[in-house]
Amino acid sequence: MFALALDGHSIIEMQDILFKEESTIKNQRRSILQKLNVSSMKEAIDFYKKTT
Repeated sequence: MFALALDGHSIIEMQDILFKEESTIKNQRRSILQKLNVSSMKEAIDFYKKTT
């Protein structure tokens, strides 16, 4: 899911690609944000880019 976010896909696009419900995508997104201790996917992506 995070790889799709890195590529700029929206939640709707992720649903279609991953065959998952919107709520599942949002829960996974929330989990990523909590683990990285950031408040937005933009911050998560920026954090990822800085560490790789």
